[in-house]
Amino acid sequence: MACKSSRCGCHKGGFACKADCGCSALGSCYNNMNDLSYIFGPNPADRPDELSPCLVSKIIGENVKRPDGARLWWQEVKDQIWQRVWSGWRRERYTWGTDEDAQQAKIYDDLTLAEQRALRRRGLKHWLQPQDYGFSFSFCRGDLVQGDCTRHCAICNVCVDWREWHCKICNKCTWGLTLACGNCRKNGTLTFHASKKEMMETYSQHH
Repeated sequence: MACKSSRCGCHKGGFACKADCGCSALGSCYNNMNDLSYIFGPNPADRPDELSPCLVSKIIGENVKRPDGARLWWQEVKDQIWQRVWSGWRRERYTWGTDEDAQQAKIYDDLTLAEQRALRRRGLKHWLQPQDYGFSFSFCRGDLVQGDCTRHCAICNVCVDWREWHCKICNKCTWGLTLACGNCRKNGTLTFHASKKEMMETYSQHH
């Protein structure tokens, strides 16, 4: 049975549907993750294998708010990325995925139009996927953030400091590397990172 509503499990978890996911007619599936050409363009090679949790939450949230919401939202915010990268992060090595891209960014104005477009596509692919140590773009903060210093809480739907964790008792994020929770003062179960399985369970419960 095709997923014709937001109850599509793949959609809730932020993943594109595959042949073995249970969606018998991918063309009619509601899952907005199946077509992200409005962000990455028509070439599948320009799309990351995995999207950053921040981007996933924004796509899902905007599509809940209004029809075709993610496409409209992207048109509104896409220039944020270029403005921030070019104003403050352009010359930082770890902004880019490779040394070659970092060098090209420094001589951007001297590149051909085709080279500029290719560099921007590679940059976008790099910034919109999870990064352990490099930089990814946080739409919550409107800036590039370092992967080992910032994470996105799938439950609170906001980017937080890596030392913050989500308390499953009071259902809020709290700061600190040790128990107890700063909000409810209880030693409940905690989670630092949103795994794919956790994200699917979280969106199923809260959306």
